[in-house]
Amino acid sequence: MPRVGGIAVVVNSPLGDTHGVTVATSTLTLVPAVVTRAVTDGNTTRYPESHFLDFAVDGTSLRDLTGDADLITELNRPWLHVVGENIERLLGEAVTEDLADGRVMLLVCKACGDLGCGAVTARLGIEDETVTWSDFLYENTYADPRPVPALPSAVRFDRAAYEATLRGATERVAALPYDAEAHKMRRWLWPWQWGWKMPPRSDT
Repeated sequence: MPRVGGIAVVVNSPLGDTHGVTVATSTLTLVPAVVTRAVTDGNTTRYPESHFLDFAVDGTSLRDLTGDADLITELNRPWLHVVGENIERLLGEAVTEDLADGRVMLLVCKACGDLGCGAVTARLGIEDETVTWSDFLYENTYADPRPVPALPSAVRFDRAAYEATLRGATERVAALPYDAEAHKMRRWLWPWQWGWKMPPRSDT
């Protein structure tokens, strides 16, 4: 069975005839992971942790394959209030704004999750018994999409197993560690706490 980076690759017959052809099926698992990011708070820099569930396909992390440590999945504990919506999109039950029909975001900016910062996307194909991720692209809101060379052309999952994995994800994300205080936006500071000083007096 052919593999790319440890992931089983979908193989199609060149004639479109799959009779007698074994089509590779991968396993999707959600693996707890953590990233930090620098947040400037006045004259102080903090490094809050974001705990999230990473996508592992046949035991291999998509993040590791792309080599981009600034990208994470949308199953992120600080974004718990929208995790349910993100799962609906991965299940094909909702559309992803700003992407072409049938495409979903798999990896997004660890700071904000916004497409404008760049994301790894895929075409989501849902059949009676299978779910397929294909046509992996780097996309944002200002440049042409480009391929992700490190990822295979397509990955196929058993639909029942795929849906069971994702439908149980919200509770798993909610149980991840989360320091709400550390993730608050910049606190209000007096000007001198920013290093601001009164301008020098003029004797004129």
